[in-house]
Amino acid sequence: MAGGTHLWPVVDLADLLSVLDLDEVGPGRFRARNVTSTLPTTLGSQTLAQAVIAAERTVPHMAVQSLHGVFPRGGYADREVDVQVEVVQSGRALATVQVSFRQEEREHARVLAMLSLDEPDFLTHSTTLPADVPGPEECAELPCALLPWEVRTFGGADAVALDLAAPPSLDIWMRCTKSPDLPGLARALLAHGSEGFLGPTAMRPYPQAEIDRRGGRGPSAMLAQTITFHRPFTLHDWLLLRCESPFAGAGRMFERIQVFTRTGELVASVAAHGLMRSANP
Repeated sequence: MAGGTHLWPVVDLADLLSVLDLDEVGPGRFRARNVTSTLPTTLGSQTLAQAVIAAERTVPHMAVQSLHGVFPRGGYADREVDVQVEVVQSGRALATVQVSFRQEEREHARVLAMLSLDEPDFLTHSTTLPADVPGPEECAELPCALLPWEVRTFGGADAVALDLAAPPSLDIWMRCTKSPDLPGLARALLAHGSEGFLGPTAMRPYPQAEIDRRGGRGPSAMLAQTITFHRPFTLHDWLLLRCESPFAGAGRMFERIQVFTRTGELVASVAAHGLMRSANP
């Protein structure tokens, strides 16, 4: 079966960790560079990760609880980025910041982030992980060059084969034991790691012959993504990303992801909205 794993851009872990080490040039102002990949444009996944770092360095006594990023235009991968953080509100338990990404005064991404202190449970419930979901030991390696760490899914690369017709859902296990085990960095890396499965999930019902019949795969891009962190987690142990695409149409694709620990605890939720058009309408 011909796989679609070549569609992911190639990213190096050391390079990704380096671009997350933002250079502070003033209050709420950082200078950053872009990760080197096989694409000429800035990766939205890296931008979300940098937004987590910038927000938590600006409000250091709180942790990012949720962030909503929009990507109105592409950035240039070979140019440095000015990252500007505006504190919209800061109180005793919550803070809100706006993170803007600019190159030569041209804004290409904006992220609104809410931060919070850890608070005790009042009410508590969450979605549970079904018992029949294959664990990481039952899954095979999924070569995903965008994520420079361990990634597994049931069936391995065949699960994203271009000639496959399957439901628009994917269960992805991942862990990264070669990065520092820091909570803020874990949130940043999960933000980066959750971006890459919108296209593969939305396109699963359509084998390559059907894609070709519809004019071939054309431009695709992330337009907006929201991430909510529910509980602390570590990427040094396996996380499960349960991805589903409940809608695709009008040149757009939508995806939801629930992120579980190995023990079945829901630790994050993601919603992503992207562009997907025919190459020959």
